[in-house]
Amino acid sequence: MEEERLCLSNKLKGIRIRTFDDIRVKILKTYNSKVSVAKSVRKKGLVKYLIRIERIHDYLMNDFYRNIELLPKYDELHQFYKDLIAMSCMGNRYSDVIGKIIGYKSVIRKLTREYSERIRLSFDVPEARKLSREYVGRVLSVFRRLRKDLECLKEVVNELRKLPCIIMSEPKIVVAGMPQVGKSTFVSRISSAKPEISPFPFTTKEIIVGHLEVNYRRIQVIDTPGILDRPLNELNPIERKALVALKNLPDSIIFIVDPYEGSYYSLDRQITLLRNLLTTFNEWRAKMLVAINKIDIVGKKRLELVAKAVKSVFKGEVYYMSALNGVGVKEVLDAAIRLAEGYP
Repeated sequence: MEEERLCLSNKLKGIRIRTFDDIRVKILKTYNSKVSVAKSVRKKGLVKYLIRIERIHDYLMNDFYRNIELLPKYDELHQFYKDLIAMSCMGNRYSDVIGKIIGYKSVIRKLTREYSERIRLSFDVPEARKLSREYVGRVLSVFRRLRKDLECLKEVVNELRKLPCIIMSEPKIVVAGMPQVGKSTFVSRISSAKPEISPFPFTTKEIIVGHLEVNYRRIQVIDTPGILDRPLNELNPIERKALVALKNLPDSIIFIVDPYEGSYYSLDRQITLLRNLLTTFNEWRAKMLVAINKIDIVGKKRLELVAKAVKSVFKGEVYYMSALNGVGVKEVLDAAIRLAEGYP
């Protein structure tokens, strides 16, 4: 699909950000590589150094700066990506950093023109050699000033590149809840996604996207890492990523609760998380449903107690299912699709 080709993670796959160390190695290798000049050329010694600095200039313009200029503009990014970038070493400096790097492009061009002219006018080969080395030193000093920014930019681009392809124009159902409540089992059952399922918490460390087709329309189902019931400023990077997805992506949300008394996280902690999310993001109430999972391993009285606890903080629809066995899964999915399409 054309939209998939143009989604951010796919657009970034062909972009490579070079760090100062990458640039230094490439420039020195280029400078020291063999240069052949035709016998008919006058002042071969001078010409060889001219060719060296031209090669360095071409590398910087056609490789390094080409990749920088292919990066999306900040205003073109969906808020989901802006929030992820804000969580990184980049903070809110994305546009400033790219602008700063591109601003040095004219400095490189000016240095290349200056030293090309000086080498042409040099008296002998030793002077040309000295000038060419001076050129290399000054070019490297430019990128040395950008060292930290380039390392951070490379880290950010690599992280964004690893994200699944999310089509913002297609319906998105986000699955949320604490670790070990059955989110990945549910997503695996209803969609093409096959997240790792494990008895250990925080197995899902990245955002995972699966797809299903309903009435010839593709639906995206997004499995998020588990979130714990603690203040937002205490969340770890994995939980923060889940929260950013919840904040920016869903057309509907399925919040899954584990009712089992021996569950990894107690019912009180799950209800606290649900309350915290609804308090922090009040607009979620209209697009959320709660699914009590694992009904195959708990009794009726326990389910009634769990449902009462859920309804004490959540006034929307509460559903019952066993994601493992497929019981009630279709009803949960159908309800989530209705919410995603704007129907109650």
